[in-house]
Amino acid sequence: MRRLARHVGQLAAWTLFLVVIAAFAMGPAFSPVPEGYGELKISMAHLAERVEPCRPLTEEEQTDLPPTRRVTEVCPRGRVPTLVRVRLDGELIIDRRVKAAGWQEDGRAYLLEFEPLPAGHYELELALRDSPREEGYDMQRQFKLALEPGHSALLEIGDGDVALRLPQ
Repeated sequence: MRRLARHVGQLAAWTLFLVVIAAFAMGPAFSPVPEGYGELKISMAHLAERVEPCRPLTEEEQTDLPPTRRVTEVCPRGRVPTLVRVRLDGELIIDRRVKAAGWQEDGRAYLLEFEPLPAGHYELELALRDSPREEGYDMQRQFKLALEPGHSALLEIGDGDVALRLPQ
């Protein structure tokens, strides 16, 4: 009798669990962007230039190193912060200076942004500075963006290339 009660209790608990899951499966509709809007996603994983360039070691410096650690050049750690500017129809929507990842700031600079936009056609401009220069940009790109309601476009910034990916 006790065993039968335990099985009936488990069946009731599982049935209640399934009813709750089914209710939330059909539950309130959720959209990350408002109706009539699309989304521009900006993803960057970019390796900027070093703060100081690599320099060759002299013969004396090489002989001072242990035999298993002898190298011909030394590269100081640290990378320049990456400046990212994105304009949409001439209006600045993103202006960020992104530090390189890592304890010594010697890794890639990472950025992930989501911008909800009304559906429509836009001129998208990207400007990127990843060198020690004080003015100007190292990379500039322009794209035509046609954004449908409920869709998202991805502006992907890599180490040497930039791509705008639209939904198929």
